[in-house]
Amino acid sequence: MFALLASSTLFAKAMPETLHTSSEAFTAYVEGPTEAREGIVLVHDWFGVSPFYLDAMQRLARRGYRVIAVDLYDGRRASTHDEAATLLGSLDTQAAARKIDAAIESLRTRRRTLAVMGFSMGAKHALSAALRNESVRATVLWYGETVIDPHELKSLQGPVFLVVGSADGATAAENAAAFSKAADAAGEAAEIYVYPGAAHAFAQPLFNQGKTYDSIAAETAWRLSEDFLTRRLHSATLAPDRSASTTNAAAAN
Repeated sequence: MFALLASSTLFAKAMPETLHTSSEAFTAYVEGPTEAREGIVLVHDWFGVSPFYLDAMQRLARRGYRVIAVDLYDGRRASTHDEAATLLGSLDTQAAARKIDAAIESLRTRRRTLAVMGFSMGAKHALSAALRNESVRATVLWYGETVIDPHELKSLQGPVFLVVGSADGATAAENAAAFSKAADAAGEAAEIYVYPGAAHAFAQPLFNQGKTYDSIAAETAWRLSEDFLTRRLHSATLAPDRSASTTNAAAAN
């Protein structure tokens, strides 16, 4: 049985908010100063909203970002691989895209400089959102599927940071290198870090029952990601807007 967001201290502190796409309401978690000039949309892994995910939101909020952590599973979450696989299999990818786009639009209302960040399954959705939304100026991907078509990557409006483990399957490092070359061919900046010996989802204690969790690799990935966001979002805030679209103020997030 899937667990609903409930009793742990972390879940108790994280208060869900309701956001809206053009056709549906959905749950998200919002943290960080409302006056922040920079915002980040987070996209979870296949477990859904987990303690790791909420901690990621709060960690970024403490650094001064306004953060929206979307919940693509509408309150359901998994604690085992079987549960996660079932949730992933039931995910409506078009609805997921609408929710992420709505979170991006919500953060844009105060003319913030924006980034998206995704973990594992969420990395694929985060990158897709960056390719769709010209307002996204930086993208952070942790051990997730990428795009290696230079033509597609030309839609990016800012750099990408990708971190993977060298033991994440047989081809993770090769795929990261292919993504880097595709970004170069597209004229886009991609920063790649391959952590030696780390497996897939090395930062998620729920993955593989914690057997491949690596706290040192996770902290290294965090510090590199935070450095990337500091450098890239700050420079994007100071630079002229590359987006051709205009901001329509609506919600107060």
